Amino acid sequence: MATKISRRDFLKVGALGAASLVVAGCGPAATATEAQVAVKPTDVPAAAATAVPPTAVPPKKPVTLDFQAWGDNADLPAWEKLVQMYQERNPHVTVKYSPVADPNANFYQQLQTSIAGGTPPDVASFQGWEWQTYADKDLLAPVDDFVKRDGFEAIYPQDVKGVADTTIRKGKTYLIPLQLATMVMFYAKKPFDDAKLPYPTDDWTFEEFLEIARKLTNTSGDQKMFGLQANGSWFRDIGWIRGTGKQEFDSLIDPKKSQFNQPEIVEIMQKMAQDVIYTDKIAPSPADTSGGANTFQTGNCAMKYEGAWWFPTMNSPKLREEGKQIPFDVVLMPKMADEGRPHRGWAEGIALLKGDSVEEAWGFASFMASEEGDKIYSEITGRMPNNLALLESFWIPTVQEKFQFSNAKAFIEAFKRSEVDVIGGVPRSKMNGEVVKPLAYDKLVNNSAKAAEVLPEVDKALQALLDEYWANV
Repeated sequence: MATKISRRDFLKVGALGAASLVVAGCGPAATATEAQVAVKPTDVPAAAATAVPPTAVPPKKPVTLDFQAWGDNADLPAWEKLVQMYQERNPHVTVKYSPVADPNANFYQQLQTSIAGGTPPDVASFQGWEWQTYADKDLLAPVDDFVKRDGFEAIYPQDVKGVADTTIRKGKTYLIPLQLATMVMFYAKKPFDDAKLPYPTDDWTFEEFLEIARKLTNTSGDQKMFGLQANGSWFRDIGWIRGTGKQEFDSLIDPKKSQFNQPEIVEIMQKMAQDVIYTDKIAPSPADTSGGANTFQTGNCAMKYEGAWWFPTMNSPKLREEGKQIPFDVVLMPKMADEGRPHRGWAEGIALLKGDSVEEAWGFASFMASEEGDKIYSEITGRMPNNLALLESFWIPTVQEKFQFSNAKAFIEAFKRSEVDVIGGVPRSKMNGEVVKPLAYDKLVNNSAKAAEVLPEVDKALQALLDEYWANV
């Protein structure tokens, strides 16, 4: 049973759930069998006849680990296989994991509920920008000693900022990465072929991107085709925002000042969250996509800004078997004002909750994060592995063959240029859920207000959250 904390103490964490999903399943408990050694009474003195033979292995104490796993559909088969393998090799361990419907809405809420109720999981999935408030409240176990003891330094390259920023907090390591993540531009090949347009390349510009999207848009017939599917959320638009050379806060780590209302950010948010839908009309509106219609995965949009987790929705072996594949490829985000071409990027994985089973929890977590376990996770999900050495030697040939696209190296280049969303005592999920989404993006996407009208209010509300946090540190 993990250490209990009061509901009042937990609620001080302040992390609202941005999203989540958990995978459920319950493996049967297995009992280890004690090694049996035959010993003849004549071989042993009478006083020692009942002693445990020196070659016998004492049975390990049975342990049950609760694992709250991020559960996108792509992840579920990976968790199932990894849990099964670990339990087969460690019959004294039972790993229980449970689904949380819609990871981007419920994951952290359910995690907080379990902690507040005194029944936290032993292992939990975390995005690279969400675990910090839990560590600040002493709810997570640092893993530095385990990493050093068991030789896991390779998954923590200190010269890679995207990894260091999202695994370490105040000098201690908490996140155990299972994947490196970044976002690039996906494009479907058929719309380009039909329009007789060349495919985009890694050196394209923002102006070229918009022109291509306009040329690919044709909504006059029964079968609509849009040049782009807009993401319609702050964190999915960070790649566009940072391309302007500006950022939303004075610092991406422990910010003290909100600064959305800069002319460059106002302009790009107006363009990518609203104008592409209602003015340029190169992206579908909420009405167009209702019921799942007119999206990238239905073949009605030519481009979409996404990550490696998107592979299985496009051209997986299963989709090819069903004749539903959409041949695609990817390129870097187009060149914008910032010559460094920053791309959104981070490490993502699992962390250990403090409790009575931290050593056992590390055993399970380190198996998943090992080269063997991470290859399984990466191969099933398509996600980038946690080990930089595996990206070119293992990941690129694996995903190119499985999902049938060419430019996998764009992900490596994008990650080298990556910047984290924002990390601090006020988690990104709280910022988005309480402020940025309701005050800005909901209105922009629904065409009920302009960026210049809403972003001053966003800054005001975010500044209040930041000021409150720093006043109580």
